[in-house]
Amino acid sequence: MSAKLLVYGANGFIGEHVARAARAFGVPTVVAGRNAWKLRPLAAELNVEARPFGLADPRRVAEGLEGIAVLLNCAGPFKHTAGPLADACLATGVHYLDITGEIPVFEALQSKDAEAKAKGVMLMPGVGFDVVPTDCLALHLKRRLPEATRLRLGIQTIGPAGLPPGTQRTAIELLDYGDRVRRNGELIRPRQTSTISVDFGEGKVDVALVPLGDVFTAYHSTGIPNIEDYLAAPPALRLVMAAGRLIAPWARWAPVRNLLLMSIRPGPSPELTARTRTHVWGEVVDDQGRRAAARLHGPEAGVVWTTATALGAARKALGGLAPAGYQTPASAYGPDFVLETEGVTREDVA
Repeated sequence: MSAKLLVYGANGFIGEHVARAARAFGVPTVVAGRNAWKLRPLAAELNVEARPFGLADPRRVAEGLEGIAVLLNCAGPFKHTAGPLADACLATGVHYLDITGEIPVFEALQSKDAEAKAKGVMLMPGVGFDVVPTDCLALHLKRRLPEATRLRLGIQTIGPAGLPPGTQRTAIELLDYGDRVRRNGELIRPRQTSTISVDFGEGKVDVALVPLGDVFTAYHSTGIPNIEDYLAAPPALRLVMAAGRLIAPWARWAPVRNLLLMSIRPGPSPELTARTRTHVWGEVVDDQGRRAAARLHGPEAGVVWTTATALGAARKALGGLAPAGYQTPASAYGPDFVLETEGVTREDVA
């Protein structure tokens, strides 16, 4: 494999994990980001090229992509980075990937679909967790029940690992965006939040409605017009989520947002991620009431699973599997792509 991968945001928590994994797999890698003083020690350790550059000057960004075949953006919040990097990719013929779960980013990149197809460039945001496991499970269920009109997805994490710092920051930045579900093909704000019971494999637990990226990506992958995302949340976490909804209108003000950003915790250690597992549940229903359900079981989501799927997608794109235009992981690589990650299993539920 001679085509080069550029990992932007390699000086960040997840970006560094991805860069190290890419190097371990022998992928020709360039590390990039805005902070040269953080980037260069990593490049020296991995014996790879470092390209420090910001995103304010489009010409400088395009220069940073010279000789690159695939860009993997790990620098969130992606509402600030996806646009400039995707535009540079379109200008230079480089395939664009990122690990976002931000619905506005999916919408923005999907709007560039025609341009990307015309230029032979793939735009595939959401190659981490979320979206790869849920997107692949959604398409798997759609193939089991082709006439499905309703999709519900749920996520459960068991173990001590918390969220990576970038995910915490993105959640704070998107507080004012609010909840979203898909109804009859349209993204809407639900009138009220809801809780349902889901069996992830060891008995039913309560899950709460959350605005994850699948309400956009799974619609693109499956065409199912009604989609909801849920998260297994103990009472204490549900209180935090409720508090977040209350303060959401004020989160757009910089002083409030900066105060919240001060609460961001460091990323989980390898010991904590090793003790954490993630479960994904999905169910589809058609207009006759027929149902199909399935579950995925895999490693810790924020670091381990995200690193594996992001690098897996990047390696496929470097190998020439990069259909032009806006893509989701499942639309590009099929429902079984998620099973390529070590330790991931899938089961259909009666």
